[in-house]
Amino acid sequence: MDKFDGIIALDAMGGDFGPEVTVPAAISAIKDFGIKVILVGDRDEVNNELSKFPKEITEKIKVIPSEGIVNEGESPVSAYRSKKGYANGVVSMGSSGATLAAASILFGTIDGIERGSIGGPIIGFSPEMILLDLGSNVDTKASQLVDFAAIGDEVSKLMFSKKTPKIALLSVGSEEGKGNLLVKESYEMLSKSSLNFVGNIEPEDLFERKVDVVICDGFVGNILLKTTESLGKKIAKEILDKTGNKDLSDDIFNKTNILSASYGGGPIFGINGIAIIGHGSSKVSTIVNAIKTAKLTIENNWVEKQQTAIKKIRLEIKD
Repeated sequence: MDKFDGIIALDAMGGDFGPEVTVPAAISAIKDFGIKVILVGDRDEVNNELSKFPKEITEKIKVIPSEGIVNEGESPVSAYRSKKGYANGVVSMGSSGATLAAASILFGTIDGIERGSIGGPIIGFSPEMILLDLGSNVDTKASQLVDFAAIGDEVSKLMFSKKTPKIALLSVGSEEGKGNLLVKESYEMLSKSSLNFVGNIEPEDLFERKVDVVICDGFVGNILLKTTESLGKKIAKEILDKTGNKDLSDDIFNKTNILSASYGGGPIFGINGIAIIGHGSSKVSTIVNAIKTAKLTIENNWVEKQQTAIKKIRLEIKD
């Protein structure tokens, strides 16, 4: 068991199943990783689930009461303030919009970054390819894409042990000069950096494991994410309906959909704190992995590495 002195706050009410899965996940994390966990949620519901486990384990868990779930119409910031206690990192399977907005405000963003961003591996055919932004910043400047590239470089090193990650811009053509004004300006800036920038990449090459990090604005990234995910589901269903081959159907689904189970979720990039966002349908094992990811990012000084990388690249591209 690794020694870990940090504290992880877990949103006990988040996701589709709430305490039914978050409480067992917290118990498993304590046993497996020696992690200190704070459960934030409805005290009665959380304690009801905790009563199903041995007292010698549950007495190690602190429960912080909240008013319940972050609803769609609820202010993300006020909801987050009522639900999160002091901790080294936060994990939530709840509303990604609420967690993202609140984490950006309460932790604060890295100097020069207006709002945190989300990204990570999204395509099973290229399981170690980081793509960002996936939707948190839909109106983006070239300087922001450069920041994303610096962050993506660090993510690839941390998550997949890539020494010099290959970084590309998503565009309509692989040649230099292809793309809209945003891509062209970003290309020029990234060419000045010390990153392993390999130029543009077209969508068709995203499935071929050609690069390690793909950069785009959140508008494009979110459309790509939803298109790939929905097309994969449709094809998988067609295969199952026409052939009855569930193994093949599942294989196609896994190769075309977001990869989150092994890491449980991904960190919010560009903020001065650790916040992991997971999928609402996450089960116990996935949430345990999300807590493990929070532990990994804390232990590897993730915030400081982002800050250093962004400062460096801004100096490199400065005219």
